[in-house]
Amino acid sequence: MPKHPVALLNREWLSLQYTDLTAWSQHPELSGCFTPDEVLLRVAADPDPVLGRLIALFHAGDRLAGRVVLQSMLGKLVLLAAADPRFDQQDYLAEFWLRLIAYPLGRRPRRIAANLALDTRKAVWASGRSPLIISSDQELRASPRELTARRVIATALELGLIDPATQKTLQAVYCEGLPSRLAAQSLGTTSELVRWRNSRSIRRLATHARELLAAA
Repeated sequence: MPKHPVALLNREWLSLQYTDLTAWSQHPELSGCFTPDEVLLRVAADPDPVLGRLIALFHAGDRLAGRVVLQSMLGKLVLLAAADPRFDQQDYLAEFWLRLIAYPLGRRPRRIAANLALDTRKAVWASGRSPLIISSDQELRASPRELTARRVIATALELGLIDPATQKTLQAVYCEGLPSRLAAQSLGTTSELVRWRNSRSIRRLATHARELLAAA
């Protein structure tokens, strides 16, 4: 299990600087950007149009686009985790991927960065609440086209993206609201394994965002 997820992400980010972004040049928001770092600068200069385009590309199956969005939000996620003694960076990073997969771009095209940060924090905090309250609250708030964590996980199982054991682990944390320690006790495993399995699974789901959105 990675001990320093942000350091690993930053190391990965350096390796992505050689990625060919030619396919992105057709989009006005990204034209003239030749490296992921240049896209980050474009995000800083004009956040909503650029983030909106990246999320649209991500939902269409371009994992790098989602990875750029994550990198643009990484500093904020680190600050949120640092201010929260109950949860750590991995909790925030994993929940961020879920929010990004299900982000309703058509309904919320403005203040995208703020929305993602707030949605992530709310979701992380909700995981420490009563399982019954969380489940009921999520289901009551969800519109027919809005994806809850439960629907994303169930769809991932149907598509064969995760196995039943992983489904139970994800549901324990993201649907039943159990902290990793209590989820581990319930599942008869360790909190380290719960965190590792969930982190790995969320990354896998992120690479299949298009299929999940279409099937859910």
